[in-house]
Amino acid sequence: MTEKSKSLESGFDPPSFGLPVEFRLERVEHIGDGYVDCRLRVRKFNRTTYTLNGTATLLMDLDDSYEVAVKFAYSSLGNNQFNEYPMKIPQKNVCRYLVEEYAEYQHMWVGNTNLPKIPKGTTEYCPLAKGEYWIKDLAPDATSIPPVVPAGLWRMTMEFWKQNSLDFQILVYCQIQKSLFII
Repeated sequence: MTEKSKSLESGFDPPSFGLPVEFRLERVEHIGDGYVDCRLRVRKFNRTTYTLNGTATLLMDLDDSYEVAVKFAYSSLGNNQFNEYPMKIPQKNVCRYLVEEYAEYQHMWVGNTNLPKIPKGTTEYCPLAKGEYWIKDLAPDATSIPPVVPAGLWRMTMEFWKQNSLDFQILVYCQIQKSLFII
């Protein structure tokens, strides 16, 4: 039996030749009034970790009359000149978004928020109830970032629409670094 077949049989996954990735939150912005009171901020948790903290108060239920889209933009020089990246979640109604996208990625913030937990396989979850949602010391994990994503400054924009009108946005800025040695 070869060394490679032994490692695969034992469940050991040989290392990839991709560079290690560091993900660092930079800041959060909120655009739009009347729908959400967003008091999220990025704070330095320790010497190497930045976390997301704060509250977002939904002032009304988000039902299936609302739509959400998530877009990503990239600034290779880090100078806030962003280019839209083809990676995105297309505009869809909030209820569908909650059971398809949100339920798939909610493991990233379990234990750090009071956002609802939606069991996998749920076919309907609506509305997202108005109220205060908190986030405490959320440090996103870099292991979920695909290796083809380039290093640089990134902006994730969550857009919330009602009747083809953009009502509010939440923008999250982060830095992605790849190097042979991450300190």
